[in-house]
This record gives sequence, structure tokens and C-alpha cells, in this order.
Amino acid sequence: MEQRTRSQLEKMINTVLWIVLIAFVGFAGKDYFDKTLAPTEFDQPTDHAPPLFKVEAKAPNFEAEDIAWYRDHFGNPVPPQGEAPEDWTEIEASSDPKDCGVCHPQQLTDWAESWHATGMGPGVMGQLVDWDGENDGMVKACQSCHAPNIEQYPRIGGEENPHYDEELRAAGLTCVGCHVREHERLGPPTADNPVQSDTDLGEDTDELVEDTEDETRQPHDGFTAKAEFQDGLFCEQCHDFRPGQLSLEDKLLQETWQEWRRTEYAEKGISCQDCHMPEGRHLWKGIHDADMTRAAFSAEPALLRSGLGFLEPLEASLKVTNVGAGHRFPTYTTPAVVLVFEQLDASGAVIENTRQEGFISRRVTPNLKEELWDTRLLPDEEFTMVYRAERSEDAVRLACRVEIWPDDAYRRFYEINLGKPDNYPTGRAQIEEALQASIDSQYIAWEGEVDLTAAE
Repeated sequence: MEQRTRSQLEKMINTVLWIVLIAFVGFAGKDYFDKTLAPTEFDQPTDHAPPLFKVEAKAPNFEAEDIAWYRDHFGNPVPPQGEAPEDWTEIEASSDPKDCGVCHPQQLTDWAESWHATGMGPGVMGQLVDWDGENDGMVKACQSCHAPNIEQYPRIGGEENPHYDEELRAAGLTCVGCHVREHERLGPPTADNPVQSDTDLGEDTDELVEDTEDETRQPHDGFTAKAEFQDGLFCEQCHDFRPGQLSLEDKLLQETWQEWRRTEYAEKGISCQDCHMPEGRHLWKGIHDADMTRAAFSAEPALLRSGLGFLEPLEASLKVTNVGAGHRFPTYTTPAVVLVFEQLDASGAVIENTRQEGFISRRVTPNLKEELWDTRLLPDEEFTMVYRAERSEDAVRLACRVEIWPDDAYRRFYEINLGKPDNYPTGRAQIEEALQASIDSQYIAWEGEVDLTAAE
């Protein structure tokens, strides 16, 4: 009796052990199939790039005395220019960029094609026109960088602004925003005469200045050279938020200068101006410029599996590396770098339902309350997207490319808010224009193909 009971117990234990073993093998096999064989789509990483205080700095942070001149220079708003000297001409006293261009035509041409000139474009103005008089605090916060001079504010301190110039407001960040304070002209040190023109202005610039006892007087009495114009801290004033301002995951919403400080570019003394204002050009090219962006990254595709074996999916990778941006690629929460794979047939047509995407970006919710992911890259960092899918019987090539959506966050913001009928009663047409512009700004920065027939 005792022996029979022991035998039954052993059988039960063996049965349980076999069940556990079979279950383990089954789950392990399923996990292997899911991870290795199943044609599952690319799962966008929801990683969060580390806050900058966890990244080694390559250059020292600024001290209070280092930043004092900049904070004063970029007052919010920049104070009124006041009365110009009596012997100045109308052009010398003007704040209109076109008048500055009489002597500085190259700078005017560059600026007119830059994003500084569109600082008050439809996406900004479409919102501000409904905030004027209703939310002057938000208007002031936006215009502190987009149109900082007091003459550009319709209201100050809750009252109508007697200095207001509507046309100047629409001009965005103008020459005056950076270079003029109380009619004093300031700029970077230079060995050249600050007056540059393709026209003959006369030996003593008689066409621009009134006759005075000093026949050699330069327009607007020359300029004051300030080395601060050559330092990245000049750009930091608008391209970095202040400590305590809006941040997510311990990262300010804008912190480009602080990103730069963590790179070898800072260590080598390569400033913002060296890349974005080469030879003093007022270009400020960035993510919207295809050539500038192409110089910032490399892309390397690779075929991992051909998809021809038993239960084998088609598998390929695309690795993108930051090789030329002196900050995170891309900086800000606005742009998206989109990696795309698609299968192609013999005619080059895209095979339906084979597209997969991966994002290098800092994706935040439109209300700026949550960071969904941050996969952006500091110099030499890389992001790899692995494409895994069932290979179509018609597929002969795998197309891969890097799309740039410079205004991706704006596009999503505009789409959501335009869906609410009560939004933008005055500026709606401008927001619709801005939405279309955010879509049209998209471009392909890199594209390649993987030949699938070579693996057959």
C-alpha cells in the first residue's frame, strides 16, 4: 500500500514537472518567435535623453558677471530709442531694416531670407492678435524674443503703447533688436569700415549725413564694437529658457546653449556664430535648411535578414549618428527627424502596408505637460531603427530615408487647435496659413536603398 502511494506521488510530480517544462519551452519559443521571427513593426523607443546636469560639461557655465551685459542689453521690452541727434538724417535715425540696408545690403538680404525676419509670422501673429488686450503677459513673453523692441508692443502695462509701430511689429526680430540701443549702434569688432555698400556713397558719405563741421562723420556716428556679439551667450538670451521656467524630465524646453556646453565644440571654442553666422553673414540657417541639416548627421543602412528563410522576416537597420551638430540633434521640441522604411517592387513603386517609421525627436504633448520620449542625439551619439516585416513576394528593394519635419510640433498644435471652432476668432486664417507652411517645410535629407535580390 505504501509503495503504491509513493509510486502515484512520483507520477504526479513527474507530470507536473513535464507540464512546467513544456510551458517553459512554449513561452521561450513564443518569446523567441516574437523577438526574432515574427514580422512585428518597429516599436518607437520611449527613452528620455538624460538631463544636462548628468552630462559632462566641456566648458564652464557663465557667472552672474558674465551674463549681466546680455541681460541688460535684451531688456523685456528693449526700451524706446528716444530722440535721435539733431544732425542725423531720417535714414540714420530710422528703425526700418530697409533703411539699414542702404549701407549694409548684404546683411539686409541675408536677414530678409532668415527666420529672424519671420519671427512674427502667421503662426505667432495668428495667436497674438487674439491675445492683445486679453493676455498681455503672454504677448510680452512671446515678443521678448520674436519682436523685443518696445516700439513693437501694442500695449505696455495694460495701457496703449504711445511708441507702437504696427509695421515694425510685423517685421519680427530686426536689426534694432540686436544692434541699436538709444540710437547707439553696436556690433562685433572688425578691422573693416562698418559701412558697406554696392553704391557710391560719396567720399564723405554726403548722401547720408548732413553737412557738418566734421566732414568725415560716418553715418549714425559709426558704431561701438562689443566682443559680446561674438560669444554664444548672445544667442543664449533667446535660445535657452531660464532656470525655473518650463521644463519636463528635468530639461528646460529650450536649452541649446547648455547642450552646446556639453560638446567638443565648446571645448574647442567653436561658437554658435561660427556655424550659424559664417563670416558674419546674417543667415542663421538651421533645421529648415537641407544642406545645413545634411552636414549634421550620417546614415548607415544594413540588411540583417533577407526574409527568404522558413518563418524568417525581412529585417534591416538604419543607423543615424550626430556627426556635425554642436548640440542635440535636433535641438528644441519642435522638429522631428523621421526614419522611414518601405518595400519596393520591380517598378520602384511602394508596396502597400510596408511603411514603418522611427523618430529622433523630443516629443511632448501639445499642452506641454508631458514628455513622451526624447531620442535626440548629442555629438557622436547614434539612433538605430530596426525594420522587421513580412517580405512581400513582389519586393526587390527596401527603400530607406531620413525625412525632416522642421515644424512637426507646430503642425500637431495647429491641427488640434484649429479643430476647436472657438479658437482664434481673429487670427484663424493666419493659423491655417501657418499649418500649411508647417506641412510644406518637410523635406528628405537622405535616402538610400537595400537590394534584396543580392541575397536571393
